[in-house]
Amino acid sequence: MSAPLISEVLPDLLEEMVFLLQGTGAEPLEQQLRSLRVESICDCGDANCASFATAAEVKVADVVELNPSEGFLILDLNQAQQVCFIEVLGRPDVKYLLEEHYPQGSD
Repeated sequence: MSAPLISEVLPDLLEEMVFLLQGTGAEPLEQQLRSLRVESICDCGDANCASFATAAEVKVADVVELNPSEGFLILDLNQAQQVCFIEVLGRPDVKYLLEEHYPQGSD
């Protein structure tokens, strides 16, 4: 079974990220964001972390820091400028939705 699209699990977060990209110079990432899948959720154990991988392999070469009104949102890009991981901190709304979709202990 393929991983779900971000738009299926976190539609509000997706639209927020697309909106926050405006004026950053990273607007071309919008189309990429809309097609990304939540491959896995971060297992760091931090209660404030709701980060997730959007690629099977995460090797960060660059980042795009967004400026949300709540928490932190950072897009991690690999060498090919593809989003491979999305750092989401201080966003209990996102953490809740991810935990609903990915119950603890299941992969």
